[in-house]
Amino acid sequence: MEAYLARPKLRSEEHKLSLRQQFELHLKDWLKLPLDEISKSMAADRHRCLATTPSAANHTLKYFRTVWNHARRVHDLPESPTMAIEWYDERPKGTIIEDLREWREMIDGVYNPIHAAFYELILFTGLRKTEALTLEWQNVHEDHIHLPMTKNGRSFDLPILQVHHEILAPVRGLSRQWVFPSPKAPSGHVQSPEKLPWSPHAHRRTFATVAMEAGVLEEIVGRLLNHTPLSITGQRYTKPSLNALRPSMDVVCQELSKRIGGIEK
Repeated sequence: MEAYLARPKLRSEEHKLSLRQQFELHLKDWLKLPLDEISKSMAADRHRCLATTPSAANHTLKYFRTVWNHARRVHDLPESPTMAIEWYDERPKGTIIEDLREWREMIDGVYNPIHAAFYELILFTGLRKTEALTLEWQNVHEDHIHLPMTKNGRSFDLPILQVHHEILAPVRGLSRQWVFPSPKAPSGHVQSPEKLPWSPHAHRRTFATVAMEAGVLEEIVGRLLNHTPLSITGQRYTKPSLNALRPSMDVVCQELSKRIGGIEK
């Protein structure tokens, strides 16, 4: 595990933290075992023991598989014991925000204005929860947001508009570093925003859904969400500029504002 986490090119600090936490919580008794003493039956049994939370069971053993496969680069090991596991079905609920006027009323009722700005930003950008919560002011520019490292292991630039600056206006000046600061949190930024009936990922799905309903091509929606294109052409050849993506971002934001009834502070 330590050798894997020490890799210079690893997805993100969030990935490292999550993997370590899952191992120490669910695989603590394995940490001092030689890998070749961990059998397929042990892996399948551990997966079944974690079945009360299927996503935790899957993620923990998939993390283990990743570490095992990394070790196979330098050690003579057989295929991963996770080959014996039957993964639990984790189909996403696919929830979106159906009534954006209701969402507006909920946001207006959020006690903490920092949390309200967080939810507004992720709806109008499609950013992932962690990407938004760990956003620093040094990466918020006039025409784009820069993410130095994302879930897929690369940096990402997202075009932003005046509406985004208006959303962020209430939190400007609260912290020199964090866009969504929390003095009480060890990290310095908000970690658990006030809960709404819709998850942060439902906000991301809503951004994507509204974009497509407004006529934005699916491939462009994927670019705005920082999804890896499926085609070789998309992966290796087409590299659209921020200015090329900006009109599509404008279309999405206008459609969201129309459905919400305008962003009113």
